[in-house]
Amino acid sequence: MTMGSMSVKALEFFSGIGGMHYGLEWSAVEGEVVASFDINPVANEWHNFGRDPVQIGIDNLTKRAIEKYEANAWFMSPPCQPYTRTGKQLDDEDPRAAGLLHLIDLLGQVERPPQWIFLENVLNFEKSRSRDRLTKQLRTLGYDFQEWLLTPLQMGIPNDRLRYYLTAKLVGSSPGGGYDDELRTYWPYYNQTTMATVAEFLEEGDELTEQYKLPEMFYKKKQAFSQYAVVKASAMRTSCFTKAYGHHGRGAGSYLQTRDVPEGEDILNDPIKAVKLLGIRSFTPKEIARLHGFPIDDRAPKPTHQGLSEPHTFSFPPTLTNLQRWRVLGNSMNVKVVGELMRHVLFASIEKQLE
Repeated sequence: MTMGSMSVKALEFFSGIGGMHYGLEWSAVEGEVVASFDINPVANEWHNFGRDPVQIGIDNLTKRAIEKYEANAWFMSPPCQPYTRTGKQLDDEDPRAAGLLHLIDLLGQVERPPQWIFLENVLNFEKSRSRDRLTKQLRTLGYDFQEWLLTPLQMGIPNDRLRYYLTAKLVGSSPGGGYDDELRTYWPYYNQTTMATVAEFLEEGDELTEQYKLPEMFYKKKQAFSQYAVVKASAMRTSCFTKAYGHHGRGAGSYLQTRDVPEGEDILNDPIKAVKLLGIRSFTPKEIARLHGFPIDDRAPKPTHQGLSEPHTFSFPPTLTNLQRWRVLGNSMNVKVVGELMRHVLFASIEKQLE
């Protein structure tokens, strides 16, 4: 997918394991990520693009350090902790928001602001003061932007990971820009999406039930498993997998039921019995990577449009434990949702966006 004579030269801030970079490749837009930045050494070890990310706190980046890349796109996935509903919701007063706030300030200082901006964060960011500061800056600089709340379920992937997205394009050098004050919760670019089942994302092998069995502390004191906490291979929905998956058993993501019981017998109200009889196990890191759209193997989702001839693949460093793998996956994003937004919205013409 070309855009005339201009190609994307992106900076990936808070790069993690490269979800934005994989999203750009999914979109098949002509371009590259010229530099990535993250403070997390574990996530940086996972970057599978042949170029090491710059290990630095985003709030320590200077105007000069950014301008030297001559980038025309900024991708951002700042820490979500200042905005999560289960946290303290300190918003722009949380030290972890400093990186994003610094980028908002730099946006108004760089000689050539980026042509395109893409941001991803958690539900509730749309109500934050940080969001207000960002959108105020975008209006001041002349950006046309749209805001979205989307989940992979809307694109055929059986995982409910509702996230906030902002897509912005520079359309002028004076205050204004285009904004219709609509938070889009629908995906208008597919007439119909076939929902995949969980089975399409699973690894094979009976030994996985034992290898990934739930620790007793996850369920010993539970009165019952909640809805979507345990799913079958035939299910078309799993809960959001968070960075706490594997650390505790409360709301961190779904578990897989590997065996059936006689119809009509409900044993999920007895977690100890259920784990034993139903063969309940955790999803493997590879299975979650597939559900998140990372190109880890042939079972991962693939674009229906013509993609790149030689896209990068994703792999786990053998030195990382399963807990580390679950944690960085939980901190990441869904590659397909990012890639489809980039293809249909961020890098589309204004006319196409309004169709």
